[in-house]
Amino acid sequence: MKFFKYDKVNGELEIDDEGEIFLIKEFNALLDLKRNVTKDDKSGKKRALAFKEFKYIYLFFDWESVYFSFNEQDKHTNAYSDSGLSSEEFDNPLFREACKKYDLMQNSSRDLKLLKSAMGAVDKQIHYLDNVDLQERDPMSGKPIFKSKDLIAEIKGCRDLISTLRELEVQVKKGLEIDSNVRGGTELGMFDGK
Repeated sequence: MKFFKYDKVNGELEIDDEGEIFLIKEFNALLDLKRNVTKDDKSGKKRALAFKEFKYIYLFFDWESVYFSFNEQDKHTNAYSDSGLSSEEFDNPLFREACKKYDLMQNSSRDLKLLKSAMGAVDKQIHYLDNVDLQERDPMSGKPIFKSKDLIAEIKGCRDLISTLRELEVQVKKGLEIDSNVRGGTELGMFDGK
């Protein structure tokens, strides 16, 4: 499923050549001329609001986004800033429905769900390491709660965790790219290997 092309140099978003995204009612609703009328575009034909919304959707939800591997809050902060949406535009119910639909479509892949879960586990590991206090003591015994040798072992394990996560991300993205190129339920041909 590849609906957008993003020009990272200019920060511009384009809809794929076939425009299949507009077959989905939640995305087609964003193009309504009346809701796209602005002081700069009295007719709404430029659809500037819709493209700001699509830009946020792509940057926050899409697996090809430059922010894909960011945590949820950082993804939102960056996508919101880059899209130029106002808080009123962000809270628009039609936009929220389109976000939910795109998120559902992106997360229909079990591979991607697994990758996101793995990324979430890494975020929890980061939180744990950020909050380990080697000076913390058990109030009853006075002994350290965390041992430095255990912490060192966990830090060494992070190297394997990082490389495994990167390998998983590459493998999942490769599979998603192949899946997005095979449309209409067709089967992979002999030259379309994974």
